[in-house]
Amino acid sequence: MKVPVDIGVNVDPVAERLRALALESPDLKDAANIYEMILPLIRDADLKAGPVSITADDVRAKMARGMHILHNVDLELDVRAVSELMAGLASAVGRAGDKNTVLSRIAAARQIRTAIEEDLLDVNRLLPLVASGERGAVGAVAGKLHLDPDLVWALSLNAIKPALHSWRRQLAPMKTEEMCWDRDHCFICGATAMLGELRGDVQARHLRCGQCGADWRVSRLRCIYCGNEDHNSLGYIQAEAGNEKVRAEVCDKCHGYIKVIATFAPTPSGMLPVEDLATLHLDYIAKGRGYIKHPAN
Repeated sequence: MKVPVDIGVNVDPVAERLRALALESPDLKDAANIYEMILPLIRDADLKAGPVSITADDVRAKMARGMHILHNVDLELDVRAVSELMAGLASAVGRAGDKNTVLSRIAAARQIRTAIEEDLLDVNRLLPLVASGERGAVGAVAGKLHLDPDLVWALSLNAIKPALHSWRRQLAPMKTEEMCWDRDHCFICGATAMLGELRGDVQARHLRCGQCGADWRVSRLRCIYCGNEDHNSLGYIQAEAGNEKVRAEVCDKCHGYIKVIATFAPTPSGMLPVEDLATLHLDYIAKGRGYIKHPAN
């Protein structure tokens, strides 16, 4: 029997993927519901990010020294818009879920939203700490206000993503073929790679940034963290026997791991958090075997 399809209805591919994921993996339903609420807010937000003042020669020089492009660069964005987005994200997290949702998470999200709206949590103060990856300092700010430090950190990271995506669209084309970047962290914003991709028939290995969406090619048989090239101490973990489309590549020298998916085309930047969620089981397996995701250098 054919199922009628309303071709006049536009289906958001992110929402569609999340709903399918919730059906396939009921244990991810709560997280999928949260993602479905917050990802459109991030996608549609306008933080009025100003263009970065940097030349192609500056980009080449910074990357040659192992520095990501946005390191020590003056950045322009609307702090009020960031505050509003962060409050909106907190509100969404506070509303998401069902009767099985952890009530402590909802309460924590609502406390953060209130702290932002009442100007108790100074987002302008948080931004440079978040941009430089100072999670401990952000946690200290949150602690003084009796807010959940992990949730403040997560909301802060997501609240600056629209600006980072804007800067990535400007800066990524400035990276040319000869500018090698065989590192575990993003050449644009410095965040640790979220996922790896093996692309096309040649299985070229790329890393993807979950913060700005950047994409860079790296060596195929080399640990992204410590540079180990000894095949005897490099391997991978599969969650399902015979399924090589999704796996965690591991290094027994530094005990690092990165999740990798096989694909013919780059994953759209807005879909990266969804694919990261869809492969969460690999995180549990890898960490259970003693492997870790190293922070950015």
